[in-house]
Amino acid sequence: MVKVKKIISGVLAVNCYLIYDSETKKALVADPGEDGGKIISEIEKENLLPEMLVNTHGHFDHILSDEQIRNKYNIPLAVHKGDAAMITDPSQNGSYAFFEREFSIKEPDITLSDNQTVELSFTKFKVMHTPGHTEGGICLLFDGFALTGDTLFAGTIGRTDFPNSDHKKMLDSLEKLKKLNPKTVVYPGHGSITTIANELRHNPFLKSKECG
Repeated sequence: MVKVKKIISGVLAVNCYLIYDSETKKALVADPGEDGGKIISEIEKENLLPEMLVNTHGHFDHILSDEQIRNKYNIPLAVHKGDAAMITDPSQNGSYAFFEREFSIKEPDITLSDNQTVELSFTKFKVMHTPGHTEGGICLLFDGFALTGDTLFAGTIGRTDFPNSDHKKMLDSLEKLKKLNPKTVVYPGHGSITTIANELRHNPFLKSKECG
């Protein structure tokens, strides 16, 4: 049985998710954020065996402990091709603007594309390219749930006022998410867990393409 564990990481309260099989303990780590030690502690607590690390986008608050996790478990890092260069460049990932210090990680081992299906030993997910917050932002679609990164939050959406953001692209991305099964559980990059149905009812950005 596939389970999802949410761990809040770092000063910007990024939602890291551990997606894992309750029997084999094989796992996927998504957006570990800043608190690598905290994430590792939770992985060890659950006796998990990570197979892959994935970032929903390349902003610093989601990637700060990528190298720590990747090296600890010797697993590949997957990022959408649109943000592959971003994670290596402090001027793009926002680390210098926020911390006034340069932070970058090595290039990803795997670059993802829209509609790509990624097969793990215990599950699979489909990549939905959802640019807007960043050019290479993605959502990960599993059976019955989705990780939406900083594209869709409970009641709102990700910011589109950054240099590499695009509000029109964000609205187009939201149109794609609106077509998902309303029962889909949404695990966002920050904040509370929700559903597509709940966001269709209450999120102003999903009520109309012209909102925002």
